[in-house]
Amino acid sequence: MKNKYKFTILLGLVMSMFTWGEAFAFVPQMSVLSGKTVSVIAEGTRVKEGDVLVLVDSLVGPVPAARATVDGVVIEVTVGNGQIIDQNDQVAVISEWP
Repeated sequence: MKNKYKFTILLGLVMSMFTWGEAFAFVPQMSVLSGKTVSVIAEGTRVKEGDVLVLVDSLVGPVPAARATVDGVVIEVTVGNGQIIDQNDQVAVISEWP
């Protein structure tokens, strides 16, 4: 009987690890425009879907090149101010919360 309980507890722990792993996904954020960055969000910033992550310079002034596609926390920024980016470049990674 004791082995049956140990197995059940172990199985529960393993299954809970998969649940937590799926709850906190890392979502890469891509640029939809090319240009020279004028503003980049800071790592550790909480964002909601639609928040601006990167602005690039254009003829009409700064325009959003990337917006958050999920709610979460910015855990990595892969571009800096003044950097030239292309369309579909990864600009940040967001850790999605449930």
